[in-house]
Amino acid sequence: MSTKNIPFEQLPITDRFMFAMVFSHKEIAKPFLEAILGIKIHELKDPEPEKTIEVSPVSKGIRYDVFVKETGPNGESIRSFDIELQMENTDNIPKRTRFYQAMCDSDALLKGEKYYNLKELYIIFICPDDIFKQGRAVYRFKNLDVDNPKIEMGDQCFKN
Repeated sequence: MSTKNIPFEQLPITDRFMFAMVFSHKEIAKPFLEAILGIKIHELKDPEPEKTIEVSPVSKGIRYDVFVKETGPNGESIRSFDIELQMENTDNIPKRTRFYQAMCDSDALLKGEKYYNLKELYIIFICPDDIFKQGRAVYRFKNLDVDNPKIEMGDQCFKN
């Protein structure tokens, strides 16, 4: 098995290593997140490339491509962002976002902590293909009532 040695300067953003390195810079991650999500971010805490979460030795874990938290003026945690690069359509992104939400939430609270302490969570998959085939560059999802979509669940989890 041979591996290609590509000079660092020639690595595309779609390379896993380069993607993590680029988005681990707050100066790049912040305006990117603000643009695609249409939100204003106060300040990003140092992004963590390839952060892993494992609940137990026998359960499936995850490795975020880049995980970052927004902090407020007093250093308090405001919301979290998981930025994923998905170069091929594996037909599992919807269920994968569900699992990533569960794993992130399981890591967000300490034992005995109240659920209302959960902060906003944004799970972002960057894909070269339009997996929903509606001709849009960005899709934004949140939990809504099936019978009356004007009613939001209010769980503060957004999948993009």
